[in-house]
Amino acid sequence: MVVCEMCGKAAELIKAEIEGVDLNVCNKCSKFGKAKQPSRSFHSYHPRQAQKQESPSYKIVDNFAQQIRAAREKNNLNHQDFARLLNERESIVAKWEHGDLKPPVNLAEKLGKKLGLKLIEKDEEKAVELEKQKKNQEEFTLGDFIKVRKRN
Repeated sequence: MVVCEMCGKAAELIKAEIEGVDLNVCNKCSKFGKAKQPSRSFHSYHPRQAQKQESPSYKIVDNFAQQIRAAREKNNLNHQDFARLLNERESIVAKWEHGDLKPPVNLAEKLGKKLGLKLIEKDEEKAVELEKQKKNQEEFTLGDFIKVRKRN
């Protein structure tokens, strides 16, 4: 069930213009404005229900520079020919080989397929962070233990 934007009642909603604002309201609250049309499928936002399923995150392997250089030397190519093979600028490929620049993950995946290398791996750190976040949501906070004194 969805919730009325005026009173908070869980009911079937109607779109109404109330004081110049379009709102999704219940039948009782619609009398305060001009009803536009009955709403059939409004989705309310509930943060606990709208948890995203994280897709696995990937990162570039630590020894990508050595792998790219080894692939170039294995194919007996100079920097210029190797850059043409990869459809990249020669300066960019040289920076990759020296380790000064990392290619983006999507490009590293394409390079890996072209060269027959494994340049990307799953990022385990992100998975650990997600587990920590889930644990923190189940634990108590400082606010759970505070007692508020009422003043007379």
